[in-house]
Amino acid sequence: MPQSRPVRLTEYNSYRVAARAERCHFPATTAELAALLAEPAPGGIHLLGHGNNIILSRPYYDAEHLFVCTRRLDTSLTVDGTRLSAGTGARLRDLCRAAARAGLSGLETLWDIPGSVGGAAVMNAGAYGTSFYDVVETVEAFFPAEGIIRSLSRTECRPGYRTAIFADGKAVILGARLGLRPDDPARILAAMGRVGKLRRSRLPYDLPSAGSVFRRPEGAPPVGVIMEEAGLKGFRIGGARISRRHGGFIVNAGGATGADILAVVEVMREAARRRYGVELKLEQVVI
Repeated sequence: MPQSRPVRLTEYNSYRVAARAERCHFPATTAELAALLAEPAPGGIHLLGHGNNIILSRPYYDAEHLFVCTRRLDTSLTVDGTRLSAGTGARLRDLCRAAARAGLSGLETLWDIPGSVGGAAVMNAGAYGTSFYDVVETVEAFFPAEGIIRSLSRTECRPGYRTAIFADGKAVILGARLGLRPDDPARILAAMGRVGKLRRSRLPYDLPSAGSVFRRPEGAPPVGVIMEEAGLKGFRIGGARISRRHGGFIVNAGGATGADILAVVEVMREAARRRYGVELKLEQVVI
């Protein structure tokens, strides 16, 4: 197995926060992954897929922290009738494209969501009333504590709103098998085009971000609406800014640090408390 090496993490987090880690690996096989997860790491083992749902809270992580980036682990996409199997490292966009080319419907509303198949399985990625687990049949995962690989049914994964059993970090996604519906590829592509156009008209694609900062609150309007009501769209601390286009997003407006982002997070939480008495729950993972 290759030796750990220092890595600049800037390109491995979608906020593009500048950070450096003394130990970072890019496993290419499950055996390499298993060996890495058995290494001592007093500061924690931090799994990165495509880095689209994380906040790096510090500029430097010493050798007590181990970063494991799974984007190269398995990027395969295989069609078998109406089933589409995908490796954990495959991009969600590529999964949607593969389904469209094969004339398989069910992923259209997930088009243009950044990130990997593994990440989608961990957080049950979704948009416009649908989610990843709507089409999942099984998920394959490695459980380091037991040293075994298990295939779990959709029910066993216990999916919920932006969550599944994998959120506790006790397993690593290796891949997923999806059950889709046959349809005309042109119709599927047209639907994906409409979704992509809608997303880009509403969301801040012009600056680095990590998507929705919080889960949708219960008993209150969407986070973006709360921030707009509070007059916080465009609010900025350091290089981190609440998007002027969508108040539920924080963007890197230039030189943002993890501390900047987390300070803005607290301002957003306080606004929700004051206006609606709700506690916003982070959708993003702080490392």
